[in-house]
Amino acid sequence: MNKEIKEYINIEIKAAAAFNFFISGMITALIYHKADTVPTDTVSIAIDLTITCLLTFIISAFFNRASLRRTKTAGILDAPNPVIGRLSRLFRRPVLFGTLLGFFAAIVLFGIAAPVFALLGLKELSFGVYIALKTIFCALLGSGVTFVGLYAGMCRAE
Repeated sequence: MNKEIKEYINIEIKAAAAFNFFISGMITALIYHKADTVPTDTVSIAIDLTITCLLTFIISAFFNRASLRRTKTAGILDAPNPVIGRLSRLFRRPVLFGTLLGFFAAIVLFGIAAPVFALLGLKELSFGVYIALKTIFCALLGSGVTFVGLYAGMCRAE
């Protein structure tokens, strides 16, 4: 991967992180605007992570696809392994790409977050702490999703 492609991906990642940071904060604030605390029990975490991951992956797939078409960088790299080749083929169908990867990410993240919250005994968080954690999490998730989507779209699906 040459310097220009790395810089392009870096710019897109930063834009996605900022977009997800602000949008997730606004959506979360609209949902919980009158709440003093936000539930963080196992069911609430599962629902929140699933919705967040699905929306982030699906919406990002469409934006990434449009960006690759605009810059004419789709399919310019060879897939380094079969997994990336499959992701590249899957990227041709943004809704399926976002749905499958979104569910997978939600399952993995739930497997990490739920035990941590359970071990710490956190059944609810204050609104301010929840907003801070959610916006930072969404910024990191959005940047990671953008990297995966752009790289999968740049690799040739054969």
